[in-house]
Amino acid sequence: MKNGSYFIPRDQIYPFMNPGAMNNEEGLYLYWETDPAAARRVLPPVLELPDPAHPISMVYVVNIREPTFAPWYMEGGICLLCRYGETPGVYFLNLQLSGPGAQMGLASGRELSGLPKKVCERIVVERNGDWSRVLIESKGRKIFCAEAEIGTYNDPLMKTMFKDAGPGYQDRSTCLLFQYEFGKAADGRVAFPKVKLVDYDSITDYQSWEPACIQSLKMEPSLDDPWAEMEVVKLLGAGYSVNSNRVAGITPLAEFEGAEADGLISYLFTGRWDRSTLVTKRTQRYGQF
Repeated sequence: MKNGSYFIPRDQIYPFMNPGAMNNEEGLYLYWETDPAAARRVLPPVLELPDPAHPISMVYVVNIREPTFAPWYMEGGICLLCRYGETPGVYFLNLQLSGPGAQMGLASGRELSGLPKKVCERIVVERNGDWSRVLIESKGRKIFCAEAEIGTYNDPLMKTMFKDAGPGYQDRSTCLLFQYEFGKAADGRVAFPKVKLVDYDSITDYQSWEPACIQSLKMEPSLDDPWAEMEVVKLLGAGYSVNSNRVAGITPLAEFEGAEADGLISYLFTGRWDRSTLVTKRTQRYGQF
């Protein structure tokens, strides 16, 4: 087998993330109304909930079959619908990845965009007739498991939200992401002196969108991946979709410095890092406790 090199001529690197696309991804997109207090607790204070009394959480779990930057991999993400000023979008609490391309999917998403990604043990996307099941397992915990029946939504609101979704439809949306700098405070502690809020502009081309009724949705509590914090107040519905998603651009929206920037890490930490990084007394750790 031919050996590679840690030097690659610059002109051979131009295809890198050009484009950054997740082609022919397939899976389930689930929506529910969550607890207002929990939503406000985890949402960075510079972002707002469109309807504070009825915040909406979304999870997608898909098989990304043809990414342009990695072998195929599985991905699931949990987010809140929100806005920054007049810019509507979604704020991702966390994304989990598994499969052959998971490491490259994590590295590109975190380093280039600021997506809060982690690698987990197992992600399942199943479709059998009119039934779909998805599962995300991290550190032995089933942090997300749901079943849906294809046909109709749980709540009429979904018809309004997805009135145009279907074959040939193109949607342009914003992810509100935070990118941060790592540094040291005067007393030697780790600090985060600068944080930037960016508009991760993405385009989705739909091959299909099928309304679905969520029949069950369970989230096991987890110290490192607390998806269960976004508890279900009211199920809204789901969609089973085959689509292709690509990054149109990443645009800075705001920059924060000093104490304001450092304080934002309280909202950003858990989506990116496990609690093992916070342990001061070293003991053997095989899993959660």
